[in-house]
Amino acid sequence: MPGADDTTTLPPGTPPPHPTPSGPRHAAPRSSPGADDAAAGGWPRWATLAVGLLVVLPVLVLIVALARRTWYPTGDQAQAELRMRSLPRHPPLLGAAGRIVDHQGRQGTHPGPLMFWVTWPVYALLGRSAWAFEAATALVNAVWLGMAVWLARRRGGPVLAWWAGIVLLLLVGGYGLSALSQPWNPWVALLPFSVLLFATWCLLEGDRWLLPLAVFAGSYSLQGHAGYAVLVPMLLLVGTGAVLWRSWRDRHGLERAGSSGRTDSRSPPRSGRRAWVPIVVAVLVGLAAWSGPIVDAVRHHPSNVDKLVANFGSPDKPPIGLRHAAEAVVQSLDPTGVWLTGGDAVQGSRLLGGLLLAAWAAVSVVAWRRGARSLTRLNALLALTLLAGWYSVSRVFGDFYLYVFRWICALTAAVVFSLGWGLATLLPRRSLPPGTARRLGGAALVVLVGLAALTSVRLARAPLPYDYTGRLERTLAPATAARLDRGRRYLITWDDPAYLGGLGFGLLLDLERRGFQVGAEARFSTAVEPRRVRCPGSYDAVLTVVTSESHLAVWRAKPGVRQIAAADIRTPAAKAAYARDFTALQAELARRGTRYDASQLDGVINFLLLDSKQPKVISRLASRLVLAGVPSAVFLTDPAPNPGPVPRDALDEPCWKP
Repeated sequence: MPGADDTTTLPPGTPPPHPTPSGPRHAAPRSSPGADDAAAGGWPRWATLAVGLLVVLPVLVLIVALARRTWYPTGDQAQAELRMRSLPRHPPLLGAAGRIVDHQGRQGTHPGPLMFWVTWPVYALLGRSAWAFEAATALVNAVWLGMAVWLARRRGGPVLAWWAGIVLLLLVGGYGLSALSQPWNPWVALLPFSVLLFATWCLLEGDRWLLPLAVFAGSYSLQGHAGYAVLVPMLLLVGTGAVLWRSWRDRHGLERAGSSGRTDSRSPPRSGRRAWVPIVVAVLVGLAAWSGPIVDAVRHHPSNVDKLVANFGSPDKPPIGLRHAAEAVVQSLDPTGVWLTGGDAVQGSRLLGGLLLAAWAAVSVVAWRRGARSLTRLNALLALTLLAGWYSVSRVFGDFYLYVFRWICALTAAVVFSLGWGLATLLPRRSLPPGTARRLGGAALVVLVGLAALTSVRLARAPLPYDYTGRLERTLAPATAARLDRGRRYLITWDDPAYLGGLGFGLLLDLERRGFQVGAEARFSTAVEPRRVRCPGSYDAVLTVVTSESHLAVWRAKPGVRQIAAADIRTPAAKAAYARDFTALQAELARRGTRYDASQLDGVINFLLLDSKQPKVISRLASRLVLAGVPSAVFLTDPAPNPGPVPRDALDEPCWKP
C-alpha cells in the first residue's frame, strides 16, 4: 500500500508538492480564521463577529438604559469616582480602599489603580458625570466579554465561540447590572478573570503571544481585589511556564506530537530570540500595569504593600479553614446557583454543586482517554484553579461574604463550558445529511439572539443598587449646595449609623463636582485620598450628615447648629411599616437577651445587617429598615474660633507630614 507521502497516489494531472532543499515537503500552512469559519460548514466568516456582538449587546443596552436614570453615587462608588476625578493631574497610585488594616490601625487599599486608569479616557470623553463612570465601566466590561469570545474562537473555531457566547450570556445575566456597570472593585475584577482563564488555556496550547494579554488581565483582576492574590499569580506562573517550556522545546527541535525526545527533521529549531519576545513584552506590560504600586512602595513608608502583608500575613481573626472553604466552594458551584441567578450571599445546593463537579470530572477523564488534548489541557487548568481557589477561600478571615471570592461564578461558568464541550465530544461521529451543519449554525444564532434579548431586558429593568441612599443624596446634595458659600472651605463629617458614612462620601463627591472646596477628616485619607484631607485651620465650616430619627433629634437640639437640608423618602405607609419592623427588631433582640432603646438600636442597625453571624430573622428586619431609606439631614456648624496649636501626636499623619 502506498504511504501517505507517496506521490503516485495523487490524481492524474496533480502537480507534486514542492520539496524543501533537504528533501521533505513543507508542512501545510496554518489556516486563516476565515478559512476555519468556512470549513466549519454552516458558519460564515462573519459568524464569530456576530457571536461577539450578541454577547456584548446586553451591556450596550444597559448603557443606554442607565442614561435615562439619575444616579448619585454614595459609599464605595463615590470613593471610586473621587479617584477618577483626581485624573489626570493627580493620578491615583493605588486601588480602592478596603477592609485592610495594618498593626497600627492604618487603612490600606486593594493592590492597584488599573480600574481607574483604564476607564478614565472614556469617563472624560463622556463628560465626567456619574453616568459617564457607569458607561465607561460597562464599555470596558464589553471589551473583556469580546476578548473572551475571541479567545474561545481562537482555540476551537466558531462552534466553540458559539458555546462560549451562550455561557457568557448566562454569566452576564447572573452578574446583573451591578457587576457590569457599577465601579465597585470586586465587580470590575470578574470579567478580566475569565479572560485570564481563557488566555492561560491558550498559552498551554502554544499561543505564546497571548502572554501579554494574560499579564494585563491578571493585573486588572488582582489590582481590583486582593481576593485574587492566590489565583492570578498561579495562573500567570502556569502560562509563563508553558511559554518557557515550548520555547525551550522549539529551540531544541523536539517533536511537537510525542514525548520520546526524538528530533523532528521537518521542524527545524526556532530562533531563541524570537521565542523570548512575548516574554519580554509581557514583562514590560506588567511593569507598566504595576507602575503605580511600585512608585507608592518607593515613595511611602509604610507602603500599601506593607499594609497588605500585615493585614493578610497576621490576621486578627482565625481563617475559616479548609473544611468550611470546601463547603463554600462546592455550594457556590451549584449550576443553578449564584453564577446564573445572581445574589450577594454564599448560597446554593451542595448536592448540585457536588454533582456538577462529579459529572465534569467523569467527562474530563473520558475525554482524556479519547485523546481530546485541547479539552484535557483546559480541564487540567480548571482543576488546578479550583484547588488554588479552595486554598484561597480557606484563608478568608472575618465576616464571610460572597464578594470576597466572587471569582467562583467565573469558575462555575468555565466548568459548565468545559462540561458542555466534553459531552459534545462524546457524541457518536456520524455523517450528517447535506445542509445539516448550516441549519445547526442558524439555530445556534437564533438561540444566541433570543438569549441576548432576554438578558438585555433583564439588565435594563434591574434596579440601581443602593437606590435608597442615591434617592436620599438626590435630595440632600442639591439642597445643601444651595445654602453654601463658594468662597468658604468645608469639612464634611457624619453621624451616620444607618449607612456608615455612605451619604457623607456621596455629598463630598457631589459638592466637589459643583466646584466647592470640600474635604474630609484625616482618618478617611485612604478613602478620599490625602489631598482631600482638611486639617484644623484649613476649613471655614463643618457639614455633618446625620441619619436616623434619634440622632437627628439630638443634633436638632444642639446650640449653634443649623439644619440646611433634610430628606425622608418614605411614604406614610412605608413609615408605618418602618415603625412595625423597628418594634419587631427590638422585641426579637430582647427575646435573645439583648435590650436596646430606640437611640441604641438606631446606632447598630447596619452592624446587625452586616454581621453574618446574626440569625436570619434579625438580618431580615435590619435589612428592611435600612432599605426603607432612613431619614437624614445635613447640619452646618462653624468651627471653634482660634483653636490654638494642636499637639503633633494628636493629628493623623496626613495632617502634619510635609
